[in-house]
Amino acid sequence: MNFTFEFLEPYISYILLGSFILLVLYIRSFIVESGKISALKRRNKELIEETESIKKEHQLDISKRKYQYESKKEQYLNFYKIIDSFTTEANKKMKDQLIPILDKFYKDYLDAVERGNNREQNNAVTVMSKKMQQISFDSYEELMRLRQETNTIRVIASDEIIKKLDLLEVAYEDLMKRSDKMMTTLPALITVNDQKKMKELQKDIEISGRVVKSINEQIINLMRKELNEI
Repeated sequence: MNFTFEFLEPYISYILLGSFILLVLYIRSFIVESGKISALKRRNKELIEETESIKKEHQLDISKRKYQYESKKEQYLNFYKIIDSFTTEANKKMKDQLIPILDKFYKDYLDAVERGNNREQNNAVTVMSKKMQQISFDSYEELMRLRQETNTIRVIASDEIIKKLDLLEVAYEDLMKRSDKMMTTLPALITVNDQKKMKELQKDIEISGRVVKSINEQIINLMRKELNEI
């Protein structure tokens, strides 16, 4: 049996046109999809690069924060070592110097009183007063050294801590003034045995000391808070 495709001849042009259109649509679809894939690849590459950049920035930020933390922690610790040393040494020096001065004064003064020697009594008071003044002078020098260290810590401290450091300086100065007053008037108070006045001066010094301690504790808490926030 012989088959012929003559009956298809009128439709061949339509078939070819349809095939061409399908081919064009396929190519267009392929190009579009290829473009989407390329765009996705580029976007994926960009996302990877952005992710790596964010990671690097994050690591850099962590490194900076770690450096800031370690640097501040070291400076804050050194600062408080100085304050602790200042307080400890001041108390020790006061005891080491004051006790021998008082012992010698009582010995010389009472000996002069027993012998009725007014000149030696006055001399004992004068010697004691000069030694007391020297103690006060040395204390003020230590306070100046502490103030210099305080100025150094201000460079890295927060505004809140700086305000507390200002209060601390005022509190230390007040404590020094009260101590100086005690040193200046003590010889005369001892000679007249004015126990009431001596207790009043001692109480004033203790109150000033508690104020200094309270401000110190506030500064420590603020420094801890600041370090935790880095």
